[in-house]
Amino acid sequence: MSGKVQKLLKPGDLGEFAETIKLFRKNAKKFKVLGGGSNTIIRNGNIPLISTSKLSNFEFDGNYVQTEVGVELSVLVREAEKRGLSGIEFASGIPGTIGGAVFMNSGAFGEEISQCVEKVTVVDENGNLNDLDVSELEFSYRRSVFHDEKMWIASCLLRLNYSTPSEVSRRTRRFLEIKAHAQPLTMPSVGCIFKNPRSGYAAQLIDRAGLKGYEVGGVRVSEKHAGFFVNIGGATFEDFKAVYDEVFRRVKEKFAVALEPEITIIW
Repeated sequence: MSGKVQKLLKPGDLGEFAETIKLFRKNAKKFKVLGGGSNTIIRNGNIPLISTSKLSNFEFDGNYVQTEVGVELSVLVREAEKRGLSGIEFASGIPGTIGGAVFMNSGAFGEEISQCVEKVTVVDENGNLNDLDVSELEFSYRRSVFHDEKMWIASCLLRLNYSTPSEVSRRTRRFLEIKAHAQPLTMPSVGCIFKNPRSGYAAQLIDRAGLKGYEVGGVRVSEKHAGFFVNIGGATFEDFKAVYDEVFRRVKEKFAVALEPEITIIW
């Protein structure tokens, strides 16, 4: 459900990542930093993207792990499980990177990545690398300080909890079973589209508005979980926008609730 972009850059290390951002900022050019792209919709346009996919180094030290921005959550979950370290099992089945998770303060089952973060190394507007303590990151529901786009995540330090491989594995399997039962994991999607409002759940409002199964072109509101839009074949950005706009309109009209996007939409 994405369009085409002007340019996709893939820095090979953190120094190159910082230098790339510095050059864009120096020349006052717009750009976007892209992680795994699992919660991102891209419209056709001229905004270059900086991919963090090659920034994938990580190192465990006791119950701490230092991880670059592009490391996949699935890798961290698996490696933590091997070491009997608990705290990120909730991320099982989330097809994103640690950078995207910190940016969005991703969470599930009442847990959030902010509970594990000790500090984050960022690239500032001048291309310099600086460390920020968790108290400076302004974490809230599906949000962090990085949404103002004045600094960009380079790496982070996570603190996990000592447990046992068998217990961590048990929790991981349980979370995966719950997701497989409730979410359309066999269909391509970008995850939950909307944040939950202050009271209730976005998916319930969409369902009560009679929108399960609603579709335009290649995009359909999932019949299994109304919070997901699934690609049923050949989905375009225009299809996505048409479904998004109709869901937003009908939920607001019926319940006086203005749903907010949980995903990133690059207009």
